[in-house]
Amino acid sequence: MKTLSLDRAKCNGCGICQAVCSIKKTGAVKPDEARIRIRREGGIDAQFAAVCQHCEEPVCVYACMRGIIDKDYVTGKITRRTEGCFACAACRVMCPHGAVVYDSKMGAFVTCDYCDGDPVCVKACPTGALKFQDLSMHSTDRRNAYAAGFFHSGGNGGRK
Repeated sequence: MKTLSLDRAKCNGCGICQAVCSIKKTGAVKPDEARIRIRREGGIDAQFAAVCQHCEEPVCVYACMRGIIDKDYVTGKITRRTEGCFACAACRVMCPHGAVVYDSKMGAFVTCDYCDGDPVCVKACPTGALKFQDLSMHSTDRRNAYAAGFFHSGGNGGRK
């Protein structure tokens, strides 16, 4: 399974990923309705990509009162049948990643589907901060980045 990852050191917070995502999914520039959002918690150095992680045990599936969110345990992908959504927001409230957004055109809550394996946000990212890669590579990259910060910072993992 592949996932989106964000290299925080390369991300300049430009928002192009959100703009192109919203154009592809809604037909207009609506960053609030983009399936990917760059969040800044505590400043530019603490940013992360809020995007569906297609969780191993997805709470959104269990939270959905209509039973229209499913997990394919073979592919790992979460799917939604938006025509049955009555916008109760249970999936949004329960998502630990803040990845569920309301699509005003559809009148339903939606998440990233990785553009069916060809994410436009990754292609549009001018700094190369976004990657769409195998989950094992993402984990390896994160461990390597942490280790590099750990050794270059005197053993505090990059923390000051």
